[in-house]
Amino acid sequence: MEIKHKEWVGTVYRVRGDDETRLDKMRLDKNERVSHLGEKFWGDLLLKIKQEHILAYPEIEPFYSKLADFLGVSKENLVITAGSDFAIKIAFELFVNPEDEVIVLTPTFAMVDVYGDLYNAKKIEIGYDSNLNLDIEKLVDAISEKVSLVIIANPNSPTGTYINNNTIGRILEKAKRYSIPVLIDEAYWGFCPHTTFELLSSYENLIITRTFSKSAGLAGLRIGYTISSKKIASLLYKFRPMYEVNSVAILFASNILDNWSVVDEHIKQIDEGKRYLIKELNTLSLRTIDTWTNFIHVDFSTAKEQMLLCFSEKGILIKGGIGVSGFDNYIRITTGNIEEMKKVIDSVREVLQNYRT
Repeated sequence: MEIKHKEWVGTVYRVRGDDETRLDKMRLDKNERVSHLGEKFWGDLLLKIKQEHILAYPEIEPFYSKLADFLGVSKENLVITAGSDFAIKIAFELFVNPEDEVIVLTPTFAMVDVYGDLYNAKKIEIGYDSNLNLDIEKLVDAISEKVSLVIIANPNSPTGTYINNNTIGRILEKAKRYSIPVLIDEAYWGFCPHTTFELLSSYENLIITRTFSKSAGLAGLRIGYTISSKKIASLLYKFRPMYEVNSVAILFASNILDNWSVVDEHIKQIDEGKRYLIKELNTLSLRTIDTWTNFIHVDFSTAKEQMLLCFSEKGILIKGGIGVSGFDNYIRITTGNIEEMKKVIDSVREVLQNYRT
């Protein structure tokens, strides 16, 4: 029997993961925090977990108030979500009707493509050239009354590139003519010192999404938020589930806000690890591309496959390339602290020594 459903959903490509755990490996493939939280911070947090955090339904309003104070906005400007992933999903639910045009970057965060297909949008894809420069003029020109949403990851992943606020302002200004919302996904805020936050007061059509998964290191807890005008936030809020995030996620994120120095120290260590990694790779005559995130790109040329095999054998998880033509031999590596990056360099030296002799 053919079950009734939205016909276009059948063409959406999704695959299930395998049963193998990533937790016992060095996870340099998804830009998560690799090093453990400090012992004191972790120990203090564990003492705060009560059975009620598991037995009772979540209470999120106090966290709304704390996050609003931390950001210097009203809680009516915020919507808390299960990661920025879910924030992007409810933006599609609110703004996009079937066959609407949605402007997206390519490549970008994978779920943007998935949601575009699930909501049967017509994706207007804006790509990168051989220097990883985005075609901004094409993006601005594509904004018309047919468009219902513009989505820009800034910094973008997997490219790691950043669009400055003057350019974002141009995009917002053109979109404002047609009352089009522009969603700026700032998943890597913290690693990137720049933000579009200062543009919120000038553009009512701006939505910023952020996550606690990257610089805050809480990827497994799935918590993020949107910042926008009160009008847009009130609309997005209507699409929240009854309980948007769990109690343990709220507890951890709340304590991160109270102890933001933990995040600052992590960002500092990641920057030091990245500087070390780039220096050592360049010493080995390997080309690298730095980014505005916690990952870099490395050109292993014809040794790419051997390098991936070596990483796999040593339990180091690595992602593929950039996804832009001309960068096929590049590998993306999430950066950790210096000690963690020394393990990466040891593996690289081993492969190159065998490959070049």
